[in-house]
Amino acid sequence: ASKEVTAQAFLRVDDPSMRSFENRIRQILMSSGSTTFTKIANKWNTALIGLATYFREAMINTQEILDLLVKCENKIQTRIKIGLNSKMPSRFPPVVFYCPKELGGLGMLS
Repeated sequence: ASKEVTAQAFLRVDDPSMRSFENRIRQILMSSGSTTFTKIANKWNTALIGLATYFREAMINTQEILDLLVKCENKIQTRIKIGLNSKMPSRFPPVVFYCPKELGGLGMLS
């Protein structure tokens, strides 16, 4: 027998990178004084695409980054809701956020 051993490695997103992403979202929220909702959604999309293209499948194996994404996405949506002076769920069906701009949504990625 050749005594060959196979192993499987699961890549993960490191803590500093997660903190960096969280800080980027904080920065978007802090600097979004009287910005348009579309601009906030676009900045979220840019941050999300940047993270996903760099870490790719490592994200799937990192529960913490998945939780962080949900948390940050909710913060962005809450910021938009506050901008409209309302957080009533019935006024904000998911279609408002995720529908493409051509169809009247904000074109947010999830």
